[in-house]
Amino acid sequence: MSSTPASQQAIRAALARLGIERLVLSIHQASFPPAHDDIGHGTPYSDQGWALIAWLAGLGFTGVALGPAGITSRTNPSPYDATALSRNPCHIALRPLCERGLLDTRRLAAAVENRPSGAGAAYAYAWTTQRRLLESVAALARNDAAVAAGVTQLQQTAPWLAAEAGYEAQAAAAGHDDWRRWPPEPPPHHDAAWSFLVSQWLVREQHAAFRSHARRLGLRVYGDLAIGTSHREQFLFRDLFLAGYAMGAPPSRTNPDGQPWGYPLLNPEKLGPDGEAWRYAAMRLDAILQDHDGLRIDHPHGWVCPWVYRTDDPDPLHAVQNGARLYESPDLPDHPALAAYARVHSDQIDRSQPRHADNWVHALEPGQLAQYARPFDLIVRRVQAHGGGTPDLMVEVLSTCPRPLAEALARHGLGRFRVIQKANVRDPQDPYRSDQAPPQDWIMLGNHDTPPLRAVLETWQGTDEWNRRAAYLAARLATGPQERVALQTRLAEDQTALLTAMFADLFCGPARNVLIFWADLFGLRKVYNRPGVADPANWSLRAPADFDAAYRDARDRGEAPDLGLALAWALRARRLDQDAEGQELSKSLQKCPTGRAPTP
Repeated sequence: MSSTPASQQAIRAALARLGIERLVLSIHQASFPPAHDDIGHGTPYSDQGWALIAWLAGLGFTGVALGPAGITSRTNPSPYDATALSRNPCHIALRPLCERGLLDTRRLAAAVENRPSGAGAAYAYAWTTQRRLLESVAALARNDAAVAAGVTQLQQTAPWLAAEAGYEAQAAAAGHDDWRRWPPEPPPHHDAAWSFLVSQWLVREQHAAFRSHARRLGLRVYGDLAIGTSHREQFLFRDLFLAGYAMGAPPSRTNPDGQPWGYPLLNPEKLGPDGEAWRYAAMRLDAILQDHDGLRIDHPHGWVCPWVYRTDDPDPLHAVQNGARLYESPDLPDHPALAAYARVHSDQIDRSQPRHADNWVHALEPGQLAQYARPFDLIVRRVQAHGGGTPDLMVEVLSTCPRPLAEALARHGLGRFRVIQKANVRDPQDPYRSDQAPPQDWIMLGNHDTPPLRAVLETWQGTDEWNRRAAYLAARLATGPQERVALQTRLAEDQTALLTAMFADLFCGPARNVLIFWADLFGLRKVYNRPGVADPANWSLRAPADFDAAYRDARDRGEAPDLGLALAWALRARRLDQDAEGQELSKSLQKCPTGRAPTP
């Protein structure tokens, strides 16, 4: 099915009939397809970025979820280690600056021509070259009244901007941004501060235009609230953090070894209603929500019940594996300092459970729940203040959901993530199964930390897992015993059919919110990020420049999903194609050029 108004109408009609309220594509800014002015880093704000979301709207999507938008370092492209307040100048589209007379077209052409190949090399080149080009833009912008007025207005509305500009000035004077190695008082570099201010205004101007374009297309734009704290903010807000502990991820089904992230923790003593850390948290929320229609909340455990580990242990992995939860450790002999922050009593702890288990805390009193829920009370209030509501929140709960977090989410009727490629289909209660997802959940095949579905299917080929999936999906999609047997046989023999069934399962309910990672839409094999691994290829995968042709070719080869066909399967599974309107809709959805059998 091509990206046309007719296909959009059919897909959105099918979504409505199935009770699916949101169909959102997840794609980080760096993954947007290359344009003619590309120097090695993606941006939503180029012509290609605008074209991609128009194409998505034509496919029937209702939103696009971007990654964290902050500044990354030259050596670390992870958006989850980026700044929370300032925005990444690598996201600025360069050709529009030439059209405004702020950038020499010859300089841009030379930068494009000299772009190296290779993921890591391209990122480092783009990071450095973009800043050099923006320095020349800033020099010309000193005489541009519109830019000067925009920068002045931004300074009035962003109270944190002056401190960040000062940081940029000091980093430029020192020759690097690692404040741990700065001289005692490096002299400020005023041109660097001005260049930073100009870039912050430009990236916000381009984002506002992009968001308006998305709204005209009927798409909502979601931001991403990362749980981490950037190297820069650890310096600028250093008085807000708790000494002696860092945040990480405990051993879990998702990460069996745990992950020592090294992120600082906001000091609980400064998280009162009028505390400095509380105001900082609110400022972070507002900085994202003022530019987006909704929000993905990365690792919400870190807001409610963070897993912490001691920083005096020379082995961070050992430390994180023997850590504890900040507010659920009233009497641990190896973490005596945490007793002062405990919100539960010793008799509320189930000692038969590991410290990181969901039921380590087996009961909460109303007053305790009120304390745990305060961060989500704040998040919901700020979303509402910016014109949204709880359905606009994506809460990234994966394999674990400790009781304090579960009850805080239930207080606001918020759901969690269901990553169905991870499901144990033999366990009827497995949290990743699609049939375990209540309506408020977000359901997906995978995310930015998992292999794309096509690669997963190849690992299943010829294994018992393939046959288990075929049986499970046949039970989900077939409308009767005979059809179930026939469909199971077909799925066991046909990889394209199994791929279609996996996508169809997303729409079979009860979850009303579907999130598709862009690599799954295009049927890619390559992994976007391998968590916990330092790999130059991480965070570098890009959507193809000719995305429409690439998608159609992959779909016609059976490597990428035919969304219309998957929705037709879901309508049949739900018996929503029985009336005349449903039959006509199903026929419209199945107009695929591949000649494959259209129904289960």
